[in-house]
This record gives sequence, C-alpha cells and structure tokens, in this order.
Amino acid sequence: MKKFRNLDETQKFAIAIPALFILSCLIKRYLENFRGTWIYAYGSVGCIIVCFLMFFFSLANSISIIRYLKIKLLPKILWFLLSASVFLLIAGLMIAIALDIA
Repeated sequence: MKKFRNLDETQKFAIAIPALFILSCLIKRYLENFRGTWIYAYGSVGCIIVCFLMFFFSLANSISIIRYLKIKLLPKILWFLLSASVFLLIAGLMIAIALDIA
C-alpha cells in the first residue's frame, strides 16, 4: 500500500484504465442474461460508452506518460505499455478487421 501512495497520477490512471476496460467488457458479457429488459438496454449502451472512453483516455494518458513522467527509461516504457494496452488492443482489432484477418 505504501508504494501505491508514491505513484504519480498518470501511473494510477495507467492502472485504472485497463482495469475499467476489462470490467466494462465483463459487465457487457454478463448483461446478455438480461436481454430484453431495461437493464440490458441501458447497461449495453453504458458499457460501449465506457469502452470508447477508455480507448481515448488510454491514448491521452500514454502521451502524458511519455511527455511528463520523470523516471528511468525502462519503467517509463513499461508504464507506457500498460497505459497504451487498451489503445493498442482496439487499434489492432480495427486493423485486423480492416485487413480481413480475423
């Protein structure tokens, strides 16, 4: 817990962004049990909005980590990859769909 207090805000966001993205995907998956109800209608739209927001937040936080985080190069690269994981996943899926690989 002590190490978590010493993290910069961009580092905390780098942890929160993939966690919220995974949580949103899991909620979307389990909302299928409520298909045809108002829970599914609102929850499905909410999960899609959260996924897209995490995509853009991932991009913005990755740029912020590269520009403003003052740590050694290797940890900086690891924090960048953690933060950019959502962006890289969605960008990779878009490229795979565009090239008809998937």
